[in-house]
Amino acid sequence: MKTSTIFKLTAVLCLFGCFSVIAADIMGIILHEEHNPIKNTISMLAIGKYGWIQDLGLDFLAMGYVALAIGLFTWKKNNARWLIGLAVLVLIGTDLMMIAEHHQYAGRPGEKIHRKLVYILAGLFLILHILVYPYLKSLKPMLKKFTIWVGGLWLLLAPILPLMPDDINGAYERFICSLLVIWPAVISYYLWKSANLKNASHD
Repeated sequence: MKTSTIFKLTAVLCLFGCFSVIAADIMGIILHEEHNPIKNTISMLAIGKYGWIQDLGLDFLAMGYVALAIGLFTWKKNNARWLIGLAVLVLIGTDLMMIAEHHQYAGRPGEKIHRKLVYILAGLFLILHILVYPYLKSLKPMLKKFTIWVGGLWLLLAPILPLMPDDINGAYERFICSLLVIWPAVISYYLWKSANLKNASHD
């Protein structure tokens, strides 16, 4: 398989995962008549009859993170720090899948499992940005600063989530979690563009 084809395929899979998790949240809000997206957290959508929708959205996002790791590995292979960062991408995908599988525990007697997985996700996402930001400049110059900004916002805002009042907990969580979707979506977009540039260079 040509390198440009791998770039495109992995970028599409990642973008699909990003859009799927957003769609799953919207569908869950519509179908769960008692769900208030301002007050209730995303995890609450995974409980009950329609919980599979939220879980499926998270599974697709997890797939997207792993696909992005494969695409970026194909793009660049020759730096230990970079490769560790790509391994963290895979770990984030694995963690998201485990969160999806344990979502039914949210707000119930197995919540400790869910909470630990969420804390691990928060730590991994920050570590990812610290590791990969210098190298993304080669993909697109603005991606270095973009990654620094996203990582900085995550560091400043994510730890405040447990302190949020119950009446805005859901809205704040959705705001923070948007970073988990925006960052891979933007990186995937420029990975796709790099495939087009590679094809153009061979024409």
